[in-house]
Amino acid sequence: MTLKNKKKYLLIFTFIVIADQVTKYIIKATLPLYDKIDVIKGFFRITHVQNSGAVWGILSDHPNQWVSLVITGLSIVALIVVFYYFFKLEAGCTFELTSLSFIVGGALGNIIDRVARGYVVDFIDMYIKSHHWPTYNIADSFITVGVVILIISVWRGKCTQF
Repeated sequence: MTLKNKKKYLLIFTFIVIADQVTKYIIKATLPLYDKIDVIKGFFRITHVQNSGAVWGILSDHPNQWVSLVITGLSIVALIVVFYYFFKLEAGCTFELTSLSFIVGGALGNIIDRVARGYVVDFIDMYIKSHHWPTYNIADSFITVGVVILIISVWRGKCTQF
């Protein structure tokens, strides 16, 4: 499979990376760390946080800076694996290629943060009363949607080149 046949998927993940980085830039430039803006009171707000840990902030308070380096390294390895499958799939596997594009775009967005800053900028804060979902960003959203689509595509079994 040539890269030429996958141009639209490259555009998808490029758009995701740009959207992710632009939103993070806006948050860093306009909202001081830990400040909050209520968008829908009792449900959704913008909260500027820094996540030096893994998904959902796991290990973000760990005092050993090697933890952040290991998380970054594992993220890069996972991205390479996803790229491998992206290039392995035929152009007709649109559902799978779309899901992998979402995952690649999101992973690249967060890896850029980790390499450039040593942490990921998170700002989407969803909650109901005192019950909070961990704060996340655009990249995390696309990774999650991509994984869900990928699970569905593997389950349906129509494109079994994995």
